[in-house]
Amino acid sequence: MNYDDKLIEEIKQRFTKKKNTLYWVRIVYQAYSKRVNVFFAHAKIGMATYSEQIGRYVESEKNRMPELAKRIKKETNVNVELGDF
Repeated sequence: MNYDDKLIEEIKQRFTKKKNTLYWVRIVYQAYSKRVNVFFAHAKIGMATYSEQIGRYVESEKNRMPELAKRIKKETNVNVELGDF
C-alpha cells in the first residue's frame, strides 16, 4: 500500500456522512516551505469550518496533484479543491 492509498483510506475514515455537514479535501502548494499539503475539512451548516492536515508531499510531486485529486473524488466521493497550482 503506497502513500496515496493510505491517504484515501484516511479520508474514507473521516467521511462519516453526518446530517447537515459538508466535507471536502483541499490540496495546497506552499511556495515558502516547498511542500504540498493535504487538508480534510468539514463544517456543519452555519457553523465554523474544521480543517486538519492529513498528508504532505514534497515539491517534486506537485505536478501529479490534479491526478490525485481526481482519484480522491472518484474513490471517496468527497469534493477536492486544488489551491495555488
